[in-house]
Amino acid sequence: MKNAKLFRKLYEENAEECFTKWGYYYPPKTWDEFYAGNVDVFEKHLTKDKTDIVKTKTYVSLLDTTNDFGFYIAFQQPDYELLNNVLYQVSRQKLLRSAMTASGSDHCNALLDAASSFACNDFDVIPYFFPQYLPHSKGTFFTEVSVNLLRVLYYKEDALKEDALKKATKFLEKKITLWEKTIVAYFMALVHRNAQDASMWLQEQCIAYQKIGYPKSKISKCFASEIHGMYRFVRLVDEELFHAIIRPKHDCFFEPFEVWQQEQNYPKGKLFYTYPSEMDYMNKIFAAELPVVALKEADNSNGNKFYKDVEKFVADLTENVKRIV
Repeated sequence: MKNAKLFRKLYEENAEECFTKWGYYYPPKTWDEFYAGNVDVFEKHLTKDKTDIVKTKTYVSLLDTTNDFGFYIAFQQPDYELLNNVLYQVSRQKLLRSAMTASGSDHCNALLDAASSFACNDFDVIPYFFPQYLPHSKGTFFTEVSVNLLRVLYYKEDALKEDALKKATKFLEKKITLWEKTIVAYFMALVHRNAQDASMWLQEQCIAYQKIGYPKSKISKCFASEIHGMYRFVRLVDEELFHAIIRPKHDCFFEPFEVWQQEQNYPKGKLFYTYPSEMDYMNKIFAAELPVVALKEADNSNGNKFYKDVEKFVADLTENVKRIV
């Protein structure tokens, strides 16, 4: 795969640049460097006395070197089972961090991290991060419009379908980025069960993915895990439609990974790395049951604006961690 090689090249260039400037490799290039980096973070930031809630937040926020390093290791072979597991661990951690970080938006901003979870067949996250009991979003952002449509498909919310499609159509009339347009249009095609349009918009997503600005970097555009996930989501909700969709042809969409998925009957990912005993609290965070995202009314709202309740999420997660023996 061309982009797997490019990812490794860019990754090693970043590590060498860091070594030239600071005398150490970051991101880490070996398991020993990876372990040493985690130990350094642990000793500097995670050994001080903290409340349980602060401890949970700092572990999730700071022990994040699994991200690019995991992909770097998986792309060396390439090892698709390892890649599946890296996707699981990285996307789970990103979802947790997002849910406990104030963003000025509701729970729908988790869409793309959730899509990366779908790429390793981790669909268990849906009822926790997009629970059915919450009302549909008002459609201000592409994430809100898309999650409304995702919910229509996943929960079979036929009574809410037309309103969700109306909001999506209205959103597409706005001045938006190509990336936003392709995602909303793709979910609309799924609701309409239009395999031809869905295939087209998946292809367009790959093109738009390369034009995304911050926070995407050149290295993060090598592998479009989110697009793999949005494609794989269809298998969950409509297998007949899934088989009718043509996969995109683009370097950022790894066709061999999809072939491996099919051959292995689409296995759910699992942790690719277990932290050593001194950092076992992070293992317990991953083992704990996910909290269900809740919303709260903003203090300065007119009664119609809701934000995700980050304080409740981290408190619930902390309580769930305590139940791990």
